[in-house]
Amino acid sequence: MHFSSAIAASAVFALASGAVMGKRALSGQATFYGGNLHGGTCSFSTYTLPSSIFGTALSDSNWDDAAECGACITVTGPAGNNITAMIVDMCPGCGPNHLDCFPDAFSALANPTLGVIDVTWSYITCPISTPLQLHNKEGVSAYWFSMQVVNANKRVTSLEVSTDGGYTWKSTTRQSYNFFENSSGFGTSMVDVKVTSIDGDVVLVKGVEVTPNLVVTASANFGGSSGTVATSAAVASSSSSSSTSVTVQYPPPNTKAPISTSTTTTSAYLAPQSTSYPAIVVYPVITPTPTPTSTPTPEIVYVTIDACPA
Repeated sequence: MHFSSAIAASAVFALASGAVMGKRALSGQATFYGGNLHGGTCSFSTYTLPSSIFGTALSDSNWDDAAECGACITVTGPAGNNITAMIVDMCPGCGPNHLDCFPDAFSALANPTLGVIDVTWSYITCPISTPLQLHNKEGVSAYWFSMQVVNANKRVTSLEVSTDGGYTWKSTTRQSYNFFENSSGFGTSMVDVKVTSIDGDVVLVKGVEVTPNLVVTASANFGGSSGTVATSAAVASSSSSSSTSVTVQYPPPNTKAPISTSTTTTSAYLAPQSTSYPAIVVYPVITPTPTPTSTPTPEIVYVTIDACPA
């Protein structure tokens, strides 16, 4: 199906407005296919959809290098009934704003025998109360970084990495398969991660190991229960059962909202093991007393000079 440039431009403007406002309804069509959560273009291989959220693919016209992955939308069918769905895959060759729903999602909107229906949809905050997760890709190391964000309740716009305790942050590039990458890595096996939502909310996760296939659960999701910025801190290890919790406060830019500070202990998805916390020992600083030194007295030497003969 071909669309005029004017219609396409209008659709792009509507999409951008919806991305910012989260309220503008977009019009399109919906179909259905077999569904592909774990093998879809968003690469959610470790994720299970919450029971209240359906799955859907989104048109490649709206894909924007996977920026829509994990976004939740409310979809209204031809009879006026609504469902909540998460974008987890791409629909190649579909028209602007087209949704290719999982079978149960389409059935909740209309009779599957219709095949194609008209829908309207808009972005919403996902009804997710559990913390977001970080998932390392296979093959990561100190010299190649690749990580995705899973279970976020808002669209993720950036993932940054710090190797100096949060003094400086380095950017990553989101790939079309929904991993944030740095092809050179960060030269270390443990990093701090800062994830930012489309609304400017920030979640920090401290001490994340750069280990292949590691999944780390933060202590919070975007916004927190009161709508303030949720700040999380955690250390997870794929090879050790001990974890250390840290409390960190980070004010995101351009916001005056109070920061809710939380602590948590998280770990990779491993068999449960006992957790021990090392005691903190504070050693006094001993300043050595300088040894007094004597100042040498200069020696006076008298020299007798013979008088020169006349």
